[in-house]
Amino acid sequence: MAKIKNYYAGSNSSQGFYSLYEEALKGLNRLYILKGGPGTGKSTFMRKLGLVMMDKGYELEYLHCSSDNKSIDGIVIPALKVGVVDGTAPHVIEPKYPGVVEKVIDLGAYRDDHYLTQYKQIIISLTNDISTSFKAAYQTMQEAKKIHLKKEEIYVSSMDFDKANHVTNDLIRSIFDFPFEAEDKPTLKRRFFGAATPKGAVNFIDNITEDLSRRFIIKGRPGSGKSTLMKKIGKYAEEKGLSVVYFPCAFDPGSMDMVIIPSLSVAVVDGTAPHVVDPFRLNDVVVDMFKLCMDTSIEEKQRESIEQLNTAYQNKMTLATNFLSEAKRLHDRLEEYYKTAMDFEKVDQKREEVLQEILTIEKEIASN
Repeated sequence: MAKIKNYYAGSNSSQGFYSLYEEALKGLNRLYILKGGPGTGKSTFMRKLGLVMMDKGYELEYLHCSSDNKSIDGIVIPALKVGVVDGTAPHVIEPKYPGVVEKVIDLGAYRDDHYLTQYKQIIISLTNDISTSFKAAYQTMQEAKKIHLKKEEIYVSSMDFDKANHVTNDLIRSIFDFPFEAEDKPTLKRRFFGAATPKGAVNFIDNITEDLSRRFIIKGRPGSGKSTLMKKIGKYAEEKGLSVVYFPCAFDPGSMDMVIIPSLSVAVVDGTAPHVVDPFRLNDVVVDMFKLCMDTSIEEKQRESIEQLNTAYQNKMTLATNFLSEAKRLHDRLEEYYKTAMDFEKVDQKREEVLQEILTIEKEIASN
C-alpha cells in the first residue's frame, strides 16, 4: 500500500512564522499554487487529489498546516516531481517560472464577492483579530525562549565539552564505521517533523522514521549539546558525499532536532520533551548526554531555580497555545462567510482538470 510521509514546512516559532516551503518544493517539474483566501477549499482540493494518487500506488508527502490541525498546506508526489501547495499567507508562494513549472489556480474566481460585501466589516474585524492573536502567540513564544535560555545557562555551567566531543566521535564511528559509497548527486533537505499548533506540540517522528533501520535517540537537558551533536553528524555525512535531511527545531529554528541520512537508513533524533521519543524498536539506541557529559548534581544544587524556570516556561507555552487556538477559532468563523460564497461544483471541476494534467505527466514519464 502507498505510504504518506507527514511533515511541516512552516512553523509557529519564537521567531514568528518560519517557512521552509521553498526548500520543501525545490526540484519539482510541476507545481500548482492554490490562491483564493480562507474557506475556498484549498486543503480539501489537495486531499482529494492525494487520495486518487495514493490509490494509484504513489507515495506522497503531506505538508501539514501548523495553524489548523485538520488542514494541509501542500502535497508532493516525489515520483512524478509534482506538487500542489497553498500559496496564501503566511507562506505566500509566487511562481518563479510561471507556466513552465508553476501554474497558479485562483479558487477565488469561483467566489461570489458581491455576497461577501454585506459582511465587509465583520470580515475585516475577524481578519485583524486573527493577526493580533498570531502576533501575541509569537511574542509569548519569544518570552518563553528567553526563559529557556536562562535554564540552558544553568545546565551549561555543568557541561564537560570534552566528554561531549568524545560522545559525538563515538556516535560518528557507530554510524559510519562500515563500507559505503558516496552518492553521485547528494541532496540536502530541511523539513520540520512537528510544530506548535492550536492543539499544542504535534510531531510525526514515528511516521517519518518508520522505514529506517537505526534510530539514535539523544536524551539530555537544555545545553547538553544535542543540537551540536546532530549538526556535526549531518556535516560529516555531507563531507562523505551523502544526502542529509535536516529537521530544525520548530520552536527555535536555529537549533537541530533530527538528522536523517537516507542512504544509511539512520536517524539521529532529540528524544526529549515536547517530542519525547523512547526506544521501542530493536535497533533503537539511546544516548543520554545529561548522564554522559554533565555533572548531574546540578539539578539538586539548582533545583529551585530550575523548577521556577520550568513552570514559567510551561505557563508561557500554554498561553502561546491559547493564542494559536483563538486564532484558529476566529479563522473558522471567517471561513464560514467565505464557504457560503463559494461555488464548490466549479472547484471540483477545476480539481478534475488538474488531476487529468497530473495523469498526463504520469503517462509522459512512463513512456520515456
